[in-house]
Order: sequence, then C-alpha cells, then structure tokens
Amino acid sequence: MTKMTARGFANPYNAQGPTNPKYYANREELLSTFIHNVIAVSESEGITRPINISVMGSWGMGKTSTLLKFRDMIKSSSGNAQIFSAYVSLSPASCTDSETFFVYLMESVFRQYESTVALPQKVLDFIREELNVFEKWRIAKISMNPEIERRERLPLRAVNFNETMLRFWEKLQCGGVKLAVIMLDDIHYALLGQGNARLLYDLRTAMQTLSAADTQYMFIITGPVDLYPVIRDKAEPFTRLFERFDLKPFDIEGTRQLIERPLFTECIRLEIDEAVVYRIYQITGGHPYFLTLAMRDILDMKREGRLTLARFERLRPELIRHFARIKFRDDLGRASNTERKLLFQMAVFSSAVAPSELDGSGTVRLLDRLVKKELVVKVARGKYRLYNPLFREYLKNARLTE
Repeated sequence: MTKMTARGFANPYNAQGPTNPKYYANREELLSTFIHNVIAVSESEGITRPINISVMGSWGMGKTSTLLKFRDMIKSSSGNAQIFSAYVSLSPASCTDSETFFVYLMESVFRQYESTVALPQKVLDFIREELNVFEKWRIAKISMNPEIERRERLPLRAVNFNETMLRFWEKLQCGGVKLAVIMLDDIHYALLGQGNARLLYDLRTAMQTLSAADTQYMFIITGPVDLYPVIRDKAEPFTRLFERFDLKPFDIEGTRQLIERPLFTECIRLEIDEAVVYRIYQITGGHPYFLTLAMRDILDMKREGRLTLARFERLRPELIRHFARIKFRDDLGRASNTERKLLFQMAVFSSAVAPSELDGSGTVRLLDRLVKKELVVKVARGKYRLYNPLFREYLKNARLTE
C-alpha cells in the first residue's frame, strides 16, 4: 500500500507538458550512463571523451522530459563539475537547409544556456558578438529589397559552425569549463527540409571535426523510435556517432515510481492500494502519458484518504470519457474509413493479431499505415496490436455507436 501524509491539496501530475525533473521516474540505465560520463569527462582532464546519446521513443514517452532531467542532473548530481549546457528545440522552420539549421543551432546555444560556473566576461562578449552576426545574417536572408541592402549593408562575415564552436570551446576552456552538453530535441525535423540527408551529413562531419580538435562537446538528440531505419537509409554514418536508448512503456516498477514520486515529493495525503497500482499499469500499458493523465484525474476526483480497487473501478468510466475527449476521438479521426474498420476488428482481440486474422483486403498495407500514424504497434514479425489498452477499450465502446 502506498501512503502519503502531510500538507493540503495539490496536483503535481501534468500530462500537457514535460515532467518536472523532481518527479522523473525510472530510466535508471539511461540516467546512469549520462551522469557517469559527465562526471568522468569533468574529472579526467581531457582523457575521458564525451559520449553522444540518442533518446528515441514514440509520443508521450518522455523524450523532452529526459533532456530536462539531464539538465537538472548537471546542476544537482555532478558535484563541483564545471559544465556548460544548452537545450535546443528544433522545428521544421529551423531545418529548411543546412545554413538555417546551423545558425539556429548556434543562436539557440548562445541564448538558451545554463552553466554550473559563472562565465567569464570574454565568453559573454564572444556570445554577444556572435549573436550580432546571426542577426545580420537573418536580416540579409529575409530582406525584401536586395538593392537597398546591397547599397547600405556592410559585407557580412561568413557563418561557419565548426570555426565558431571551436573558438567558443577555447574560450569556455579558458574559463574553466570541462564539458559542453548540446541537446537537440526532435532531430527528425532535420529530415524534412531540402536535401535532408545532407543536413545530417553536415552535422556528422561537424561533430567529428570538433571531436578531432579535442573539444569536449557532448551531443544528445531525441526523435521517434522508428527514426533510425530512416536515418540509416539517408545518412547511415550519422547513427554511428550515438549510443542509442529507446524509451519504452514502464514496467510495474516504473509505473509505481511515476505514481508515487509526485505524491511523496509534495507530501499529498493519499493512500493507494497496491492492487490499484497494478490495475492502473494494466489498463494504461505503462504508457507515461496515460499514467500521468490517469493520476491527474484520480487526484482531482479523490484528493485524500484511501483509494481501493473497488473505488478505482467506480472512477474508471470517467477516466475513459476524459481520455476519449482529449485523445482517442482525435486518434480515430486520423484513420480513414477502411482503417477504422480494421481498428474496430483489432479491438475485439485482447492480444496481438496477425493480418490473416483480420477481414478485408490489403490488410498488411493498412496495418503499416496505422503503424506510421502511431495507432498500431508492430510487436513482432507479422504481429500487431493497438497502441494502448485504453484505446482498445475506447474502440470497443465506440463501435457500438458507429
């Protein structure tokens, strides 16, 4: 039985954004790999080199939350290590071509950074000068009157990622910084722009150049779980620069941590029976988003006391209605009529199914389309299941009203 005691009502569960680092649950191997390397690099006077990490996972698995946890660990768990870090959120607009990408990357690094040590004035002056260069580059790129610009503009200094980051590392190193961590969230957008493979090739070359120059940059990327096969097809050498970690649904222990940690941290007065923890795990499939959403709703409906399995089952229909309103209706709406029929068929099965068990023609093609829409998961060769048990329960009820 999980028991929390102390202060008044609060609801720390937030499914609409990244998890607060103090509530972050599970993923011990990933967190351990990261912080051990951070400390080793910081303490070895250049002998230990940074490892690059890729964090892959489907939506709602906690990729962005993991990056924020890394930043928190740099501040709270790295001892007295002197570390510079920057979080860069990518978008399609920032990845239209290599030049746009690298300017955006450097500008984000120089604006959205944290450091465990006060940066010397020389570093701050360097950052200010480079931001000025990027601003002039942007004005030149979007100018609507090239003739006036040619007449009034001074020649622009070329923007060179390798040169700029090499010079930046020299200044960081003189200021006592031992490691610079660059986190790129949603790297898959780099495959959407013009010459998308070239962008990743250019980034790979830049990373290798910086490493060969004995800089201590650690690069971390996030992306969807099916990204690696796409990258291998378009820019295979890029994947070899990273140690890959896949974020998967939690097991029962991870589920327990996600449920209990916010309650303990905020001293919320609630008792949750172990049978309820296991039931929540069963119906959510351990999916972090649905676990968080379920706990938010549960805490709103029962703020204190003891939550038994019988009481939870009475709350469960309201959970399903809420999930349907904010997620499942949109999910079903993204499927074509033919795909919807297939989803309804799959909802009848309690386990993974083979295409031969489903009626209709072109079943494999339809299933692959549903996998790309993240409504179906391919669990083994020739075996598929709906992406979440709650979605299955919603489809069983929705079928009755179709």
